[in-house]
Amino acid sequence: LALRDLVGSTDRDRWLALTSLSFDISALELYLPLATGGRVVVADTPTSRDATALAALVRDEGVTHVQATPSGWRLLLTGDLPQGLTALCGGEPLPPALATTLRARVTRLLNMYGPTETTIWSTAWDIPPHPARVTIGTPLANTTVRVLDAHDTPTPVGVPGELLIGGTGLADGYHHRPDLTAERFTTLDGQRFYRTGDIVRRLPDGTLD
Repeated sequence: LALRDLVGSTDRDRWLALTSLSFDISALELYLPLATGGRVVVADTPTSRDATALAALVRDEGVTHVQATPSGWRLLLTGDLPQGLTALCGGEPLPPALATTLRARVTRLLNMYGPTETTIWSTAWDIPPHPARVTIGTPLANTTVRVLDAHDTPTPVGVPGELLIGGTGLADGYHHRPDLTAERFTTLDGQRFYRTGDIVRRLPDGTLD
């Protein structure tokens, strides 16, 4: 529902189901359109690996929203994609050059960030037409983030620290791995967080770099 509000998904939209079911972000492609009364357009395995066939599927079925990794978008960009798409990119760092190229081909481009342990996405950034940098944006609804130093003290704006994520998307832990769960999940001020291991800094506008 947070993504519904962010991207404006409605019952008129059609989402491409492109991602393998073994990857948690596939749940967004399936459940968001169903929850909003939209339509799911499923790409079979051969089509998902063929840029020309995939572009044709998007065009012929009137797909409005496509989610893919940067690697997936590189493949898609070699096909004849239609105009007007809302694009979501995540799962890997989005290089600035690819962000600029992709942004010029779509109506909206959102850079998504979120470890599997904080299913599905945790932050998002609506990329402007000519981005000077690529950030991971701000937390989605019901997601809490902290940027902490080595002593678990919040870092000031502009100072790097480890990103911790809490909220409704937080996993219970690792299956049959209490040691790893204790290492990566922590409780601060009565709230559970996942230690991502990723180093970020808060920018003056509140976004995470």
